[in-house]
Amino acid sequence: MKTTGWIFIVIGVLAFMGAALKGNSVFGPCAWIAIGGALIYLKREREENQTPEKEVPVSTTPKQQDISKPVENEPIIEEVEQSVPVTLEQKEAAICLIAFFAGYNEDLTTDGAAYMVSYQSAIFFGIDNYKETLIAALPKYQDADKLIDTILTIKDVKSKEFILLTCYDLTKMSGKSEAYEFLYNIANDMGYNREKLNKLINQYTTKK
Repeated sequence: MKTTGWIFIVIGVLAFMGAALKGNSVFGPCAWIAIGGALIYLKREREENQTPEKEVPVSTTPKQQDISKPVENEPIIEEVEQSVPVTLEQKEAAICLIAFFAGYNEDLTTDGAAYMVSYQSAIFFGIDNYKETLIAALPKYQDADKLIDTILTIKDVKSKEFILLTCYDLTKMSGKSEAYEFLYNIANDMGYNREKLNKLINQYTTKK
């Protein structure tokens, strides 16, 4: 139910972005988002009513104690991975994902803050025509699984961290709890557990 809910939300937000950019009605996409949100809410209610046995090992697992070990090796790993080029398909998936998080914000006008933050992805990935590229790419990634799977193929560390931090900026602007949950889920799939992501965010906000 939870996965289905997120798929509905992704489809709704992507459709919302396409409709907003083209000036069409956004009533239909909003309905998909509402349905997805309702499914996630119901799933969360069920999980809260169950025993939290699954969460106990998370705080005591040895994996968290080993986090300090990879930290020392991260600069070496990152230097190797940073040389991996990002394909056009990966760039398109990245701007679509960022546009998805921008969709959590009500102000999506071309001079709005959310739009300007998402527009930075075009500059970072060297895309000249952001709006045209986004409109052309959105239909390719109406399948949420395809979008996430393509994002997960990105190996370049700087690109992964740019995506996560840009999505974080948009999530912080919206203040939506479901956006935070989705960000943490994607980050975890990208190799950034909650602790590592929070550390990255803290370093990022400190430099600001």
